[in-house]
Amino acid sequence: MKPSWLYQQDTIWVIVALFVAMIVTGELGARLGRRWYPRADDLRRGHFGSVLGSLLGLLALLVSFTFAMAANRYDARRQLVVQEANVLNGLYLQSSLLPEIPRKDFKQQLSQYVGVRAQAATLRRDATAEQLTQAVMESDGIFQRMWKVVQDAALTQPPAHGADAMLKSLVDAASIQRERLLALESRVPDPVIWLLLWGSLVAMSAIGLAGGLGNHRGLPARIIVSVLICGTIEVVLDLDKPHQGLIQVSQTPILRLQQVLDRDPEAKP
Repeated sequence: MKPSWLYQQDTIWVIVALFVAMIVTGELGARLGRRWYPRADDLRRGHFGSVLGSLLGLLALLVSFTFAMAANRYDARRQLVVQEANVLNGLYLQSSLLPEIPRKDFKQQLSQYVGVRAQAATLRRDATAEQLTQAVMESDGIFQRMWKVVQDAALTQPPAHGADAMLKSLVDAASIQRERLLALESRVPDPVIWLLLWGSLVAMSAIGLAGGLGNHRGLPARIIVSVLICGTIEVVLDLDKPHQGLIQVSQTPILRLQQVLDRDPEAKP
């Protein structure tokens, strides 16, 4: 799936642009409010204060909703890494039950498969869609060879001990691979992010307007609120980009499995 324009942008520049826009809209709102100050009585100020409270509550709800969406997707990606590493590690342990020739062949194929999966999982933001597709196709090819080795061992007479269990584990590994690809493409919808960005601007302009109606500028308070909102949105955007930013899904489990296979003499070609 081709990434959207918003997803392709660097998170830090999106946040910087949002912060500047919030300061500008807040200042415009404050100046407009000070122009209206002579005509505003206490009743009108109280009414606008109620509207401002409702608007800020709606923004808080939108921020928490978006944050929960991004956090759930991040946690799903993290859990899938652990699940895939556990299934592949189980295959490695089960392969010790195979006869010598298919055991060595399978371990070598498994070592290549884990290496490709680790490479695909750690591709950075500068990786092209073609590179990711190539890594996935390469892992699929190695998977087919692993399946053939175990299938042949299961069809021998008598069947190799543990081959049936390995076939089931291979099915689980294939399912997890598809789930990881889906989780990689599963992100917070762009309309939700745009609504959050525009909602932040509207809320800041309303805060500035409320300050102007009270005949005070309130710039320090607006800067503090802008920093907090921008910081929260930055975390949301960071969580939603698996291969970018500061918050990334740890690939430690599958990388440790790769180290185990590298130390196994039978797993070396």
